[in-house]
Amino acid sequence: MRRSSSFRQQRFAGEIKRIIGDLLYEAKEMLPELSSMLIEVSDVRVTPDLQQVRAYLLVVPPEKTTFVVRLLNQHQRNFRYHLAQRIRHQVKVMPTIQFFPDEVELRARRIQEILRNLPPPAADTESSSSP
Repeated sequence: MRRSSSFRQQRFAGEIKRIIGDLLYEAKEMLPELSSMLIEVSDVRVTPDLQQVRAYLLVVPPEKTTFVVRLLNQHQRNFRYHLAQRIRHQVKVMPTIQFFPDEVELRARRIQEILRNLPPPAADTESSSSP
């Protein structure tokens, strides 16, 4: 059974989400590959001991999501260093950061695509004939 996250975890996750969003904006100068993309941090989850951060990303265009997540995970040490500069007085141990695609959004897009490709419903012959 999964425990609900504590207020401390939620508050910390909200702060980390804001900081990672700022770092991603600033990273476009360091990583020119990201300059033509829109990247949003949709969710951040933090372990109860505050030592691991999982950041979930939405990327526009969506076909670049895998590339962006892989690139950011390769530069995870830089993000952790810059995160440490901003939260060093709030935690004892600096958390590790992992980036993941936001699966909820990807599934929603896939469902929309499937629904768009469904054939139109057949006309109901019983309701169209009058008694």
